[in-house]
Amino acid sequence: MKETFERLSKITAPVCVTLVLRTHRVHPENEKDIILLKNMIADASKRLEKEYGQDIAKRYSEKLAKLAEDIDFRHNDHGLMLFVNDDVAEYLRLPIKLHSRIILDTTFATRPIVRALHRSSHYYILTLSKGKARLMEAESDALVQEFTTGGFPVEDQNLLKLARAESSKAARVTNLTQEFFNRVDKLVNNIRRQNPLNVIVYSEEINYHDYMKEADNPNTIIGHVLLKNFDEKASNLVKSVWPNVEELTLAKNRSRIAELKQAINTGRYLGDLNDIWEAVQKGRGRTIFVEEGYFQPVKNENGILTPISSEEIKDKNDINDVVDDMIEFNLQFGGDAVFLEKGSLENFNKIALVTRY
Repeated sequence: MKETFERLSKITAPVCVTLVLRTHRVHPENEKDIILLKNMIADASKRLEKEYGQDIAKRYSEKLAKLAEDIDFRHNDHGLMLFVNDDVAEYLRLPIKLHSRIILDTTFATRPIVRALHRSSHYYILTLSKGKARLMEAESDALVQEFTTGGFPVEDQNLLKLARAESSKAARVTNLTQEFFNRVDKLVNNIRRQNPLNVIVYSEEINYHDYMKEADNPNTIIGHVLLKNFDEKASNLVKSVWPNVEELTLAKNRSRIAELKQAINTGRYLGDLNDIWEAVQKGRGRTIFVEEGYFQPVKNENGILTPISSEEIKDKNDINDVVDDMIEFNLQFGGDAVFLEKGSLENFNKIALVTRY
């Protein structure tokens, strides 16, 4: 997913078509997804003909239809995206619920992928005990890999033996445990340098707190899930941990609203669409906060944005979703994006930007 985002977000072309669908995992609901996609392709064809002419409409509609034939709807996730231009024809399933829409622009709409990535659908699980550690990479509820390189899995036989010994050696166990957790943390960070994902710690409560004392980058650790079985099969472990990952991520995002309140007091808050648009294009944005499901088409006249409805998009210079573009600009300049539940930003008009200065 991350590779797809990085590749597609760099593409600029005269016409890029993105179809975004809310889909269903189970039968018979997923049969309706096929009909929805066919209808969206027909609607996209009409818009393409109106905005770009008959030749492009015919060519791109055929590419979309052919792409749709390759999709096995029995394996749907919560969301589906199709990307088509002269050089690209591909689709991507996403583990988050999407708002179905059609986007015609000079770039592909990648905000849903950003949302999925920032909902920590791609993460590490550090399985930890006194003297043993495993590291897994997961995406949503599926195992990507369990690391057998980079020092993992880790075992300290001396510590394991001492941990089973009499309580008179408790002080020695504590010291060795701290050293062991410190070593494990450095191994985790070595791997994170290659792929900087967040980490979930799967351990007993006391081991989690002791590990956090040794962690060099505690802000990259989303939280803790109580250890049930250290030696559990990796794929089963991921499935059992995933529901906790979603909850922990939502809780962490909620806590970040405090950053908005602080930004208001220090004059580093923007809430107007035009102000945010100008700031992110200049690289002034640090964190952009967006409510789930919020998107906003706009008319761009001489750099002034005027909100319109999707039905009012009539010109190829109109922006299908300015929120998507704002997020992309902010990420390009090294900023961050936080997605919050609907209603969380009622007092901020569903979107807000914390600036760098």
